[in-house]
Amino acid sequence: MDRDREPDPQLASELRSTAGQEWNEDAAEDERLTEVHRRRTMTLGDQAKELVNRGDRVSVEFGGHSFSGLVAAAGSDYATVNGPGQVADIRLEEARWSILPSDITTESNVAGAESFKALLHEHSAGAKVVRFALPGGDMVIGKVTVVAEDHVEMADVDNRALIVPLKLIFAVVRSPDAQ
Repeated sequence: MDRDREPDPQLASELRSTAGQEWNEDAAEDERLTEVHRRRTMTLGDQAKELVNRGDRVSVEFGGHSFSGLVAAAGSDYATVNGPGQVADIRLEEARWSILPSDITTESNVAGAESFKALLHEHSAGAKVVRFALPGGDMVIGKVTVVAEDHVEMADVDNRALIVPLKLIFAVVRSPDAQ
């Protein structure tokens, strides 16, 4: 009978190899689909926090301004970018972000304020001079004095009181020592 014959080792090896290859391909496809689903459910805040965790460098354009540097902190609606000689806290929804290729990995897992408004409160408490990046490339320079529900009050360099609607502030740019 055929039952008494030894199985063909070549055939057995080929069957195992084919099945193993199919399983590996299925597992790779499952991982790819899982990653696609994860990325589809991400918010801008999630993306920014990922940029921080990876230590990515970016180039950002917002309202006629541009800024480049290391993404050092992020909240739900902003990211802090450390550039050469200055730091910018940029509202995520007002900017276009380009992730710069890099061979260098940097550990940058700095926790920031939870939101852009909370960050403005920190700047108000710090009483340091900051610059607001506004639409059309405009900048307003001064100290944040009050953060209200829908606007910010600041004293400019000539000690004039300014009222700036929150929705017009694309970013807060400051020197690194004003953190």
